[in-house]
Amino acid sequence: MSTWTPESIGALGATTDLPTLGKIFGISRARAYEMAHTGEWQQAGIRIVPLGMKYRVVVRSILDVLGHRDAGPAAEGGLPGNGQDQAPPDTADDAITEPSSQLAARNIR
Repeated sequence: MSTWTPESIGALGATTDLPTLGKIFGISRARAYEMAHTGEWQQAGIRIVPLGMKYRVVVRSILDVLGHRDAGPAAEGGLPGNGQDQAPPDTADDAITEPSSQLAARNIR
């Protein structure tokens, strides 16, 4: 069994996948996907971003839920997370609001 440190989680980058999220929390891949479908991750504070048939997990939200706000790439180099002002959570990072198939259908005309 591997041990996930705040540094190793932060080293994943801005996002990761559901199987990795499951490994971090010690649950199976199938259970990680089930929790994404039912909204359990979101209820726990983990941001899941659906992209077509796939999901991306916001690494910063994993660190926040685990109580490690100062770890990871966003805590360095003047990025949000080091005490600087951040944009409201409902701005640009929430811009993906329609499934990609709807976006593609609109652009085909």
